[in-house]
Amino acid sequence: MTEPEIEDKRITLAEAAKEVPDGSTLFWGGFGYQRPPIAFSAELARQKKRNLNICTCGSEVDIEIMAGSGVASRFEIAFAAIEALGLSYNMRRRVVEKKIQVEDYSNLAMAMRFLGGALNVPFMPIRSLMATDLERLSRFRDDKKLKVIDCPFTGKKITLVPSLQPDFSIVHVQRIDKSGNAQIDGIVGEDIEGSRCGKKLIVLAEEVIDEKEIRHRPDQTKIPAMYVDHVVITPFGSHPMQVHGYYDYDLEHLMMFHKLTQTEDGWQEYFEHYIMGVEDHFAYLDKVGWDRLMSLRAREPWGY
Repeated sequence: MTEPEIEDKRITLAEAAKEVPDGSTLFWGGFGYQRPPIAFSAELARQKKRNLNICTCGSEVDIEIMAGSGVASRFEIAFAAIEALGLSYNMRRRVVEKKIQVEDYSNLAMAMRFLGGALNVPFMPIRSLMATDLERLSRFRDDKKLKVIDCPFTGKKITLVPSLQPDFSIVHVQRIDKSGNAQIDGIVGEDIEGSRCGKKLIVLAEEVIDEKEIRHRPDQTKIPAMYVDHVVITPFGSHPMQVHGYYDYDLEHLMMFHKLTQTEDGWQEYFEHYIMGVEDHFAYLDKVGWDRLMSLRAREPWGY
């Protein structure tokens, strides 16, 4: 008996970004410094995508890139910052300039919205947000932001948040095979729920591995191939952030990024040099320098 042929879902980063039409809603994966799909945000900027709605618990450099470059005009989000360094200057400027709108939720509320979308139910109940400004204020979802109702079973107040089923889910992982079985080490965040709630799933990965290796460690396959539409092999795809077991964050680059983004001129300098001034992600890595990148490689057994 012969096994069925394995589908090869690999495409380039440019091809993957081209799949995303202007005006799309995206689940954005990663967990703070861990595994953010920064290479995808830069490619969206190079292709001059516009009016995207980004849904995430929170992210950092990638969110700053999409806010600063005009790629995204709306965010449904719990936080944005460059943790340990300070505020998200691009986000703050664009909000003041009224070029982007931010719908605020808590981390728990966003996670529950992704879970609800993955379960294909219209809303999820949570106990938080009541009697806070998050309940009272809205930027663009208006009365569809959330509802506080009397529980039909207990009669007590409960908050309902709307589930999310975005057009695309974008996730970065450590390893993947060509058919899309994706393995994640370390913190997973909301990427399991987020990968299942989108109508299409694009997975970026540090490396492609053989199906036999996937079968050798099936417990690490957090996203099965059945959910995945496209696979993009993107080494150092989270730089200057980190990927557990592969490389540490680049503090020198992060500090430069954060300092430059304090002003619009500084942001434009970074944008022209590291994003628009390179042909693709690999040219960006060349510009950062391979000696620098290799120095960030994880050391066993610590994973960073």
